[in-house]
Amino acid sequence: MKIIPTILCGGSGTRLWPTSRTYAPKQLQSLVGEKSLLANTVLRLQAQENCISPVLICGQSYATEIEHQMEDEGAELSAVIAEPMGRDTAAAAAIAAHWARKIQQENPDEQYVVLLLPADHHISDIPGFHQALDSAGEAALAGYISTIGITPNAPETGFGYINRASDRLPDLASYPVARFVEKPDEDTAKQYLESGDYLWNSGMFAFTPDVFLSELERFDEIISRKAAEAFSEADVAVDAAGLPRISFDPQSFEAIPKNSIDFAVMEHTEKASVLPADFGWNDVGSWSAAHEIAPSDANGNVLEGDVVAIDTANSLIRAHDKLIAAVGLENMIIVDTVDAMLICPKDQVQKVKAVHKHLKEQGHAVADHHGPGSTAYVSQQKSRARSWLFGKALPFWIENGLDLENGGAFEAVNFSGEPLKDMPKRLRVQARQTYVFSHAAMLGYQPAEEAIKVPLDFMLRHGRREDGGFGHILSPTGHFIDDQADCYDHAFVLMSLAWAYKATGDKDLLKVATETMEFLFARLRHPVNGFKEALPEGDALRRANPHMHLLEAAMAWMKLHNHDLMADMAKEIIGLFRTHFCVGGLLREYFQNDLSMLPSTAPELSRAVEPGHLIEWTYLLRLYESLTGDAVEEAATMEAFSDAYGINPLTGLVVDHVMPNGKMMDAPTSRLWPQTEYIRLKLQHNTTEGTDLALHMFERLADDYMTFDGEMPGYWKDQLSVDGQNLLDRAPASSFYHILGCLEPML
Repeated sequence: MKIIPTILCGGSGTRLWPTSRTYAPKQLQSLVGEKSLLANTVLRLQAQENCISPVLICGQSYATEIEHQMEDEGAELSAVIAEPMGRDTAAAAAIAAHWARKIQQENPDEQYVVLLLPADHHISDIPGFHQALDSAGEAALAGYISTIGITPNAPETGFGYINRASDRLPDLASYPVARFVEKPDEDTAKQYLESGDYLWNSGMFAFTPDVFLSELERFDEIISRKAAEAFSEADVAVDAAGLPRISFDPQSFEAIPKNSIDFAVMEHTEKASVLPADFGWNDVGSWSAAHEIAPSDANGNVLEGDVVAIDTANSLIRAHDKLIAAVGLENMIIVDTVDAMLICPKDQVQKVKAVHKHLKEQGHAVADHHGPGSTAYVSQQKSRARSWLFGKALPFWIENGLDLENGGAFEAVNFSGEPLKDMPKRLRVQARQTYVFSHAAMLGYQPAEEAIKVPLDFMLRHGRREDGGFGHILSPTGHFIDDQADCYDHAFVLMSLAWAYKATGDKDLLKVATETMEFLFARLRHPVNGFKEALPEGDALRRANPHMHLLEAAMAWMKLHNHDLMADMAKEIIGLFRTHFCVGGLLREYFQNDLSMLPSTAPELSRAVEPGHLIEWTYLLRLYESLTGDAVEEAATMEAFSDAYGINPLTGLVVDHVMPNGKMMDAPTSRLWPQTEYIRLKLQHNTTEGTDLALHMFERLADDYMTFDGEMPGYWKDQLSVDGQNLLDRAPASSFYHILGCLEPML
C-alpha cells in the first residue's frame, strides 16, 4: 500500500488574525515552533513509511510562494494542484482522486490510497498518527471511504461529530458510520461525550480513487462530471526541480458546483467508515487553541518575543518588534504584528473573525496582507517577484521578444504585447538580452538556454565591424544603419559575453571577448584618461556612464571568471571615479574632453545629477569593495543624497534628475530603471531596514510600471510623469537588464 497524502491548503484562518490574513493564511504562518503549520504537516507525512511525498491543493495565487516556502523548510512535495478559485472539498477530493488514478495507471502493480487532510492541524503524537494512517488506508483498500474521528476529551461545540456504529468492521480497526452531525449545543455535546459513540470530525479522509469517484458519480453526478472535464483539460507543467504543477482552465474549473465532501458524498454513501483515534490532535482554529498546544511557563503563560509579564497567568502574549509589558492579566490573548495588534480575552476569541470581517468591509489592508517588516510580507513580495519573472516576463519575452525570422531581439513591444518589428535594433539591446537569458539560464530557467542564441548570434554575425569592434545600430534584418563603435555598447558586449560564456561554456565566446578587450584598449582608450565616447570621435561631451558600465562588465569577468585584465580595468575606473567623476561627494554626468568639470554656463540638464546613476554607482562601488576590499567612502554620501533628494515625496519614486544642491526639477519624471537600481542597492545592505525599503519600492514598481488593467503581463511602462501618466508608447526590451538585476537577490 502506498498512501498519497493530499493536503488541502485553503481557507484564510480569520480567527487567527492578525497573524493570519486573507492572502497570508494561518497554514503559512508559524504558530507553534519555528516552521509553518503546513511545513509541519508535510514533514510528519514524509516520515510515515507508507506515504509518498505529499500532493498540495492550494489557490493558484500563492502556489509559487508555497512551493518556495516548502523548499526553504525542507518539506518535499510530489505535486502541486493549483486551483484558480475555491470550489470546496468535494471538488478537491475529486481532483485528488483523478490525479491518484493517473499515478495508479502509471504504476499498475501498486495499490494507492488517497489521504485527504487539512494543512493546518497540530498533532503531538506522531507515531500514533502514523499508525492511524495505516489503519485508515487498510479500510480504504477494503472498499470504504474512511474518515478519522478524534476521541473527544471535552464537550466541544466548535466541531462536527461522527456517530459510529457499535460493532467494528471485520478485520479492520474502523467502524461503520451511523451518521454525521453538525456542531451541537453544549448540552448535546455533553451527551455525545458521555455516550462514547461520538467522535470529532477531523476532516481527514482515506479512499481509493475508483471507490471515491464511483460514489461521487452516484450521489452528485454534476460535480463528478464537471471535475472530470476540468481535470481532462488541465495543464501539467514540470519545473526545473521536477515538481509537477497541475493548472486548470478557470472557466472549466468554475463550472464545478461548490459543495463539501460531507454533504456531497459522506452523508449518503453506505461505504463510510470511521477510525477512532487519539494522537494529540488540535485544529488550531483559534488563539485559545494555539495557547493550549504551545509550551507554557509555570504560570500557564505562552510568551514569545520581548515580553515582561508581572502577576499575569494563563495568557498568550506574542511580541513583534517592541517590548510588551503585561501586569495583572489573566486569560488574555495579546498578539502584535508589524502593522496590527490584537487584545482579547481568551473566552472571546471566536469573535476575532468578526474583527477581520469588519476590516474587510472597511477595505483595510491589514485584513488581507502583512505590512512591510513582517516575514510574511517579505515572503509575499519575493513570491510575487518569482511568479512574475518566471511565470510571465521570461516566457513573454522569449515568445514575443525574439525575431525568429531575421534573428536578434526586438527593440520593444507595444502595450498589446506585439513586437515592433520595424524598429532598428540597437547593439546594446542585443547584448542586454543576451545577458538576461544567460543569467536566467543560470538561475535554472531552461527555456532561456535556447533563447540565449537568438540575440547572441545576431550580435556576433551582424554587429561586428571589420576592425574587430562592434557597430551601433542595425536594421531589422541586420544591416548597419550606424556603424560607429560606441563605448557604452562595448561595455554591454563584454558583460553579455561574460555571462553567456559562463552559461554555455562555449570557448569561442572567450575568444570574441578577448578580441573585444583588445579593441577597447587599442582603439577606444582616450589619450588623456579613460575611454572615448565612440569611434569616430565627435564633439559630444564625455560621460561617466560608459565608464560605469565598463566597471560593471569588468566585475562580471572578475566574479565569474577571475579575469586579471578586467580586474586591472576595474581598478583604473575606480581611480577615475575618485579623481574626476565624483566632485564634492556627488557623481557628475557630463565632462569636458579632459574629464574636467563643465562651466556653470553649461545647460542646466547637463549639470544636473541623476539619482539613478548615484544609486547604480553606489551599488557597483560596494560590489567592488566586496571583491577587492577597497572601499570608496563617497558611496555613503551618494546614497544619502539620493535618499534625501532623489525621491519624489508625492510619488515615492526615484526621479530622473535633480540639481547638485538637491533642488527638484520642474515637472519631475521617473523612469523605470532608477527604481530597479534602488531596489538592488537596498537589498545589497542585507538588513531588515534595507529589505523593507527595497520591497516597498518593488510594490510601487509592480503596481505603477508593470500592471495593466489589473494584470501583470510581463512587459512594462518606461517612464511616468509626476501624476502617474505613462510617457512612452512602448515597452523597451532594454529595461529587462535592469529588472532582472533587482529581482535576482529576491529569488
